[in-house]
Amino acid sequence: MNSAVQDHVLCGWRLRSEIDLPELPPWRGDERAPEIEFVLGEVPANFEAPVLKTPIAQVDAAGRIRFGIEGVCDYLVENGNRITMAPVLRPEAPDIRLFLLGAGLGLLCHQRGIVPLHAAAVEVDGKAVLLAGPSGVGKSTLAAAFLDRGHRVLSDDVAPLDWSGPEPLILPSLQRIRLWRDSAERAGWSIDTLEPCRDDLQKFSKPLDTAHADTPLQPSALIHVFRRDERNSGIRFDRLRGVEAVQAMRQQIYRWRSLVGLIGRGDALRRVSQAAPLIPLHFSLRRPMRFRHLEETVDAVINAVREAV
Repeated sequence: MNSAVQDHVLCGWRLRSEIDLPELPPWRGDERAPEIEFVLGEVPANFEAPVLKTPIAQVDAAGRIRFGIEGVCDYLVENGNRITMAPVLRPEAPDIRLFLLGAGLGLLCHQRGIVPLHAAAVEVDGKAVLLAGPSGVGKSTLAAAFLDRGHRVLSDDVAPLDWSGPEPLILPSLQRIRLWRDSAERAGWSIDTLEPCRDDLQKFSKPLDTAHADTPLQPSALIHVFRRDERNSGIRFDRLRGVEAVQAMRQQIYRWRSLVGLIGRGDALRRVSQAAPLIPLHFSLRRPMRFRHLEETVDAVINAVREAV
């Protein structure tokens, strides 16, 4: 094996990678063959007859997905087990890994029949609580606040829901958490010792080590996080049930349009409607964004989940 090739653990799978992945622990399991490969190679500029084409991604009839980040890298995702990278930047640039382990992981999950949620996931009472929402809503900041309270983290961005077995499980993903500079400084991180997520971005990645949950956990709650106008004091929880819960979860499916391109809109909607009831509790959470409300928000999440069980 090439000395540059390394085996890691990603979501419990054995991953063989031709670039270094410090966000992932080394593989120390059995001698199984790798289930996933990340390789350097050629990526087509376009598919000849894509069934889906957006400014960033394309899906072809064979289920391959091509996506590219201008000035960073082009990626080809195939068969749920292989991502080929054609970097523009140096292969060790953090930008390459940012999109590989974000969009790339989400698309691999779609191809494997796993539901990737755009959510942070933290352990509460031995189960996974998912904090979902669009970028910038404070998922990672909340996850870091849980971390400060001694709760382990499974994910801070993509939380894969594996529903192929006898019980649904949230798979542990990356062994790191990322925060913008202000949140990182509030959390007491030493910025000078951390790698930026991109060379020109004031967002930093911190290794989790033992604070990372390294085994799958059953989900207990999916919480949709929204900003609350500072003029409205307090934290508001609303329980979501039935169709309302399914519709809210659909909004949190990572790379939804690519899933529709892969399997069609009808099957994509069926997948979500079947997966949503596997998470016992669904809430919307509207919270003030000030740092001074973080401890209060963590308490409110824990209490809401425990009281609803």
